[in-house]
Amino acid sequence: MRQYAAAGFKQMVILTHQTYGEGAGYHWPSMYSDNRARWNDYIPQFVDRVRNIAQRYAGRNLVDVYQIWNEQDTPPASAEAAVPMRPEDYARLLTETIRAIRAIDPVAKIITGGHMSGPENGGAYARATIAAMPSDVRPDGIACHSYGRGAPGVSLRYSIYGLIDDDIITYGNVLPDKPVWITEFGVLDRPNDAPEAISAYATSFMRHINNNFSRRVAAAVWYAWADGMHNGYGLVDRNDKPKYPFYDEFLDL
Repeated sequence: MRQYAAAGFKQMVILTHQTYGEGAGYHWPSMYSDNRARWNDYIPQFVDRVRNIAQRYAGRNLVDVYQIWNEQDTPPASAEAAVPMRPEDYARLLTETIRAIRAIDPVAKIITGGHMSGPENGGAYARATIAAMPSDVRPDGIACHSYGRGAPGVSLRYSIYGLIDDDIITYGNVLPDKPVWITEFGVLDRPNDAPEAISAYATSFMRHINNNFSRRVAAAVWYAWADGMHNGYGLVDRNDKPKYPFYDEFLDL
């Protein structure tokens, strides 16, 4: 982390069930629907672990952003890469985590987990979360995962759900005074597509944001860095070799 910080990179730490909870006896699927008492048990322990992490990094200029949870709005029946939570449970976890981090590190930003269910369902989830939080506790932004969305005119092959504008506007309206964080976007399940085509999609995505939403979007993070990171299209292959021209053109942005 020190080397990345020294090179000028901003760094985000994502805190999820893997921060605390795996192997601790929690059965995530049942906790969504019928185990509120287990969340009551879990949240203080998760927050205590987060508090230790914040103490480790506070004042060292290493962590710029903490993202709390991942794809918490995932439909329970389709959860594979995330642990879904009801908005009211997530609101309690987010509230207590924000309070713990800010008591130790008032400088680092704290954002929600990346919403994955699109502007309609994800937006409703984000609004319900904020409504369930105390009025004096707010994250520094709403995060989303904008797969399948792109700039105007981009190939429908990569923008089957429409424009990125829909995510930016909807999630941005949840907290109008805070930016949106696109903490994942990319191309999934197409490992053999040409780097030239992926580059055209990704660069148009970034240029559209820079030209039209530069004050409303804090970051847009490509997933994934490397092939083999689940099903994301990497900037580099499995041997860490850059995929040209995608690699150069994306980093030049």
